Amino acid sequence: MLKRYCFFIVLLLITGIVSAQNFNIIDYGAVADGKTINTTAIQAAIDRCAQVGGKVVVPAGVFVIGTLYIKSNVTIDLSDSAKLLGSGSFADYPDNDVQYKNFFTHFPNGSSRTNKALLFAEGMSNIMITGKGTIDGNGASKEFDLGDDAFSQRSKERPCTILFINCKKIAVTNIHLTDPAYWLENYIDCDGLLLKGLTIYNHSNSNVDGMDIDSRNVIIDNCNIDSDDDAICFKSNSRNNICENIVVSNCTIASNCNAIKFGTTSIGGFRNITISHCTIHRSAESPIFHWQKTLKFIDEPITAIAGIAIEMTDGGIVDSINISDIKMNDVQTPIFIVLANRGRKQVGDTAIAPVGAIKNIVLKNITATSHSKMTSSITAFPGYYVENVALDNIHLNDMGGGDSTDAKIILKENPTAYPENRMYGYVYPASGLYIRHAKNILLNDITLDLINPDLRPAVILEDVIGGKIKGLRTAATIGLPSIVEQINSKNIIEN
Repeated sequence: MLKRYCFFIVLLLITGIVSAQNFNIIDYGAVADGKTINTTAIQAAIDRCAQVGGKVVVPAGVFVIGTLYIKSNVTIDLSDSAKLLGSGSFADYPDNDVQYKNFFTHFPNGSSRTNKALLFAEGMSNIMITGKGTIDGNGASKEFDLGDDAFSQRSKERPCTILFINCKKIAVTNIHLTDPAYWLENYIDCDGLLLKGLTIYNHSNSNVDGMDIDSRNVIIDNCNIDSDDDAICFKSNSRNNICENIVVSNCTIASNCNAIKFGTTSIGGFRNITISHCTIHRSAESPIFHWQKTLKFIDEPITAIAGIAIEMTDGGIVDSINISDIKMNDVQTPIFIVLANRGRKQVGDTAIAPVGAIKNIVLKNITATSHSKMTSSITAFPGYYVENVALDNIHLNDMGGGDSTDAKIILKENPTAYPENRMYGYVYPASGLYIRHAKNILLNDITLDLINPDLRPAVILEDVIGGKIKGLRTAATIGLPSIVEQINSKNIIEN
C-alpha cells in the first residue's frame, strides 16, 4: 500500500510540473565567468517564469549566486557542464523570516533563526530542479569555516544549499550536488517530494548532511551519496507534523557519520518508512573525522559511525519502519536503535518534553561487516522499552577482539546523552548484539561471525521481556555461552 501510494505521488509530481516556456538566464544578464554575482539576473528569470510557468535554463558555464527564491510552477534546468556556484560570502545570503515555526527555523523562545540558504522556498508548489549540471555550495569558503555545529551561533548560521519549507510537489532529479556550507538538502513540512538520480559529494565542511527529510509522501530513489556527515537523515522538528510515508530504494550510501539515520531531532516522530536495496560503504575521504585516531578500538581508518541508526530522544514516536536488503561494509556499528530522553523543546514549549517510543520495526535481509567493539544494539532506559522489533535473516561479521575484561563491562544508563554508538562507551560486553530494556524482540535466522577471536558472549539480553530467538548461529566463543540473559529477562530461545 505504501509503495503504491508513493508511486501515485510521483505521477502527481511529473504531471503537476508543466514547462510552458524556456527562460535562459543569459537573456536576463547572467554571466558565466565564475566571478560575477548573478543573483539578481537569475532571480529575474525565475520571477518571470513563475508568472506564466515554465523552465529556467542554466546553460554551460559557472554562474556565481547568492540566495535564489524559487517560486511555484518553476523548473530549474541545469544543462550539461552548467554550474550554480554559491557565493563564499555571508553578505550574499540574507536572513529569511520563516512563517512556519519549528525547532529548525526558530529558537524555543520564538525568535527566528537566520534560515539562510542558497536555494530557498516557503509555501510554494510544483517545483522541479533537474538536468545534468551541478549545484556547488562553496562550503570550503573561509567565511564558512566555523567548525562543528555552527548552527548554534545565531549570527553566523551557515546556509543550507537547498531549504524548502511547507512546499508541495517537489522533484529534484539527476543533478550533481556538492560542497555545501551546511546541510545540503533540507526539506521541512513538505508534501510530495521526489529525489531521484542525484549524485552527492560533501566533504567541504562540518555538518554537511547529504539530505535531511522532515516531510511526508517522499520517494528517494537511485541516489549516490558520499557525505562527511549523515547521508540520509530523517528529522522531526515539530510535534505538529510526523515525518512519514517515505520509500527509499536503490541508493549507494557513504558517510563518515551515520549512513541511514532517524534523528537526532525527533520531536514529532517517524512513521511508515520503507528502505530497501541499498548499499553502504566507506566515504572516499575523511578530512574532518579521524575515527581511528580519536576513538578506541577502530580497526579501519575510514568508517561510518552506524549503518542504520534509529534514535528517538525528544518525545516523538517511531512506528512502522521496514528496512530490508541492505549490504554494508566499513561501519563501526551496523545497527543502532535507541530510545533516550534528551527532551529538546520546540517553539512555545514550557513543560518538559514527554518520553517517546519506538515500536514496530522490521530489519530483514541485512549483511554487514563492522570495525569496532561497539556492536549492534537495541536499548532504552529504566522504566521504558523499545517494543516489537524483528530482526530477520541478518548476517553480521563483527570485528571481535574482546577480552575477558570487556565481557564483564556493565554499560551505564545514559538517557540524556547525545545519541550515538559511543554514548555507552567504546566497548560493549557482547560481541554481536546487545539488547537492554526491550519487549517482544524477534531474532530469526541470525548469523554472528567474528573477524578476530573474542571472549564476549555473542548476544546479551538485559531486561528483555517476551523475546524470541530462533535460528541463531554464532562464532565460537571461549568459555562463555553464546546467549546471556541478565536481570528480569524472560524469553523463548529455540536453538
